Amino acid sequence: MSSTTALILENRPEGLPSKDPEEELKHKQEYEAMVEAAKKREQKEAKLRKKQLHRQLQQEEAMAAAVKVWNQEILPNWESIHSSKRVKDVWWSGIPPSVRGKVWQLAIGNELNITAELYEICLNRAKDRLKLISETGDSEDEHSANKESSVELIKLDVSLTFPQLCIFQKGGPYHELLQGLLGAYVCYRPDVGYVQGMSFIAAVLLLNMDVADAFITFTNLLNRPCQVAFFRLDKNLMQSYFYTYEEFFAENLPKLYIHFQKQGITPDLYIIDWMFTMYTRSLPLDVASRVWDVFCRDGEEFLFRTALGILRLYEEILVNMDFIHLAQFLTRLPDNIQVEALFRHIDSIRMTIDKKKFNQVLAAHRDNKDIGSS
Repeated sequence: MSSTTALILENRPEGLPSKDPEEELKHKQEYEAMVEAAKKREQKEAKLRKKQLHRQLQQEEAMAAAVKVWNQEILPNWESIHSSKRVKDVWWSGIPPSVRGKVWQLAIGNELNITAELYEICLNRAKDRLKLISETGDSEDEHSANKESSVELIKLDVSLTFPQLCIFQKGGPYHELLQGLLGAYVCYRPDVGYVQGMSFIAAVLLLNMDVADAFITFTNLLNRPCQVAFFRLDKNLMQSYFYTYEEFFAENLPKLYIHFQKQGITPDLYIIDWMFTMYTRSLPLDVASRVWDVFCRDGEEFLFRTALGILRLYEEILVNMDFIHLAQFLTRLPDNIQVEALFRHIDSIRMTIDKKKFNQVLAAHRDNKDIGSS
């Protein structure tokens, strides 16, 4: 800018008439105005940088304080205090990344008594399985009936997992780890096999803990009722979750619920993907991690509460959309979703209906399904 504005004050080349006083004064004033504008802009930018630095320092200090609380107070006394109101309040604010993996492990637990040794056994079996497929080119054998052959599908899905991170794709540092973990799971649960969406869940765990711990947590997580219902494609159980979700939808967002009904937007059009990936494909990774934090605290109910929080966050937009635009929006949420804004709306969602909690409403729908199928 200085080289450009300086031209205003330049004398004209020899051979041309010199500037008249009025023109020279005008150019001088223009130059001074430009300089003043530049100074104001620099001051504004400096003030903004200072404000951003101050906010960053505050966040770093808050994070350091939170890490200290988790490491020195909560984790050493996990069994006795993790259910206390104070810890739950701290938990809601998000778990620091440096301790997130440890907290998730403790919260999810290991009811299945999975060991690192069992992981190695399953991993080797998966490698043998892949080797057999590559040598024979035939995945249809006696194992096909129990879905162990789905280990072949893992190769295709791993390369599509968090492509923006470039660490799970072929040649990336986590490619073999993710492929191995998923293959090991298929060999551990051949009755379930590999289902699309699993790769995102396993990838998030690998980002927060070592591979053996990730496998242990993964197998226990997928053994929870909601995940069993969806990953085993149990239509009756899935329908019970949908009915329960719709009751809370109508209770919390009646106007939007009616609009969805009119437009023919049913939960299976968007909830299935959200559940299969536990929001890791739908939300930015940092936002999804916060959702996981509280899911580990509150259980499956929080996954559906999050869904309603998302709808409340975008209610004013969604209530004016037709079927096509609703479906497009819900299957690809905005990339710029803000975690604090989302959690404010999640917090406003009430998960009781006529004094009945989520699990009680769900149990009633399950009982109705059992009666209907008997």
